[in-house]
Amino acid sequence: MALSRSFPVVLGWRVILLAVFIAAAAYFATKEGNNKVLYALPLSVAALIAAFSLYRYVNDTNRRLARFFESVRYSDFAIRFSSGKEKGDSFADVNRQFNEVLEAFRQTRAEKEANLLFLNTIVQHLSTGLLAFDAQMNVLVSNNAAFQLLGVYRLHHLNDLPERHKSLIQFVQHLTTKGKILYQPEVGRQLSVQGVSVNLQGRAVRLLTLQNIHPELQRKEVDAWRNLTRVLRHEIMNSITPIVSLVETAQDIVHHDLPKNPATADLSEALDVVAARSRGLVNFVEAYRTYTSVPVPKPEDIAVRQLLDRVVQLASAEQKDAGIKIEAFVQPDNLRLHADPAQLEMVLLNLVKNAREALSGSGAKEQRITLRAGADAKGRAFVEVEDNGPGIPPELLEEVFIPFFTTKPTGTGVGLSISRQIMQLHGGDIRVSSVPGGGARFVLEF
Repeated sequence: MALSRSFPVVLGWRVILLAVFIAAAAYFATKEGNNKVLYALPLSVAALIAAFSLYRYVNDTNRRLARFFESVRYSDFAIRFSSGKEKGDSFADVNRQFNEVLEAFRQTRAEKEANLLFLNTIVQHLSTGLLAFDAQMNVLVSNNAAFQLLGVYRLHHLNDLPERHKSLIQFVQHLTTKGKILYQPEVGRQLSVQGVSVNLQGRAVRLLTLQNIHPELQRKEVDAWRNLTRVLRHEIMNSITPIVSLVETAQDIVHHDLPKNPATADLSEALDVVAARSRGLVNFVEAYRTYTSVPVPKPEDIAVRQLLDRVVQLASAEQKDAGIKIEAFVQPDNLRLHADPAQLEMVLLNLVKNAREALSGSGAKEQRITLRAGADAKGRAFVEVEDNGPGIPPELLEEVFIPFFTTKPTGTGVGLSISRQIMQLHGGDIRVSSVPGGGARFVLEF
């Protein structure tokens, strides 16, 4: 009863007051005399004010409703409605409901913004690249992994991609349902791209995921080579061992049981050649054993400065008379690695040895080998070995890590292959870059 009584009572008093002002103004306006204007005019003004106040009072709810819907329409949930108790409990209830609805909208929007921020944080920290394009090929969603895989700083439109990504551009433009491509934009980066075209609230969206499968392909390649060499070593050793034994027996017979004459001399020489070649083949097969039996690393916390200084000391002791300057730089000086120090030292010494052999006879005025260590923008450590020798021909850059591939007359071709195995067992990789005539750079990435 209180809710229904408050508003009518207040409204009734305002109507009565308005009626009184109108009646009084009319009375004095019709009365004879010089003072009628003096009384009628103020009463008329008072009647107008009372009428305007009554109009505002009656339409206050409509105005509040208009403000409420306008705030919802423009997502402006910061406004608050006063209690309005002076106009009755019903007005107070309406205003309280308005405020509660707006507060619910505020909480919903805050939760939505928090969820979007959470999802965006997840997207940015994914190692898989994500890209989403609208119908005009504008970028809707992207993450740092996609920029790193594509080698770009920012991307606003599909056509902003460099020319080396031409196949990716064509793939996105012709994507209608689902698709997948593999392509290599540059050396050391093999990208697997999966795409899907979806319709979200009437908008055509093309969503892409990008992954660098080059490290995985390298691991599969190394495993394949190891399995192959293990089989080859087994078969070759099974064949060569009896040959070596028979040759040694034949040599003993020729040297001790047969008479000395030109024929036996020729036979002895031939057997010596076969024996030498057999021993060379056995030594070569031992390289297979080394390649297929790299031990599991035993990582520990090591100071990179001490490691590089030890490598420089060992390498300098081996080539005192070579005239090659070997130096090391570490930034920051307290850089540390979690790795197997013995294996890492072996890799670095092998790279220094290769650089020294490349420098020998290069004719460079100042022959030098530089070891550098540091951390990239993401805090990942790296160590590089650089020389100023003749460099590696571009057509051989992809082949230097193939097992048993070598350009040296006496090399086995397993050094760089084992080095890559060791780095992969450490969860890293090794890559090479070179400019003909400008030296070569090998980088160990952890």
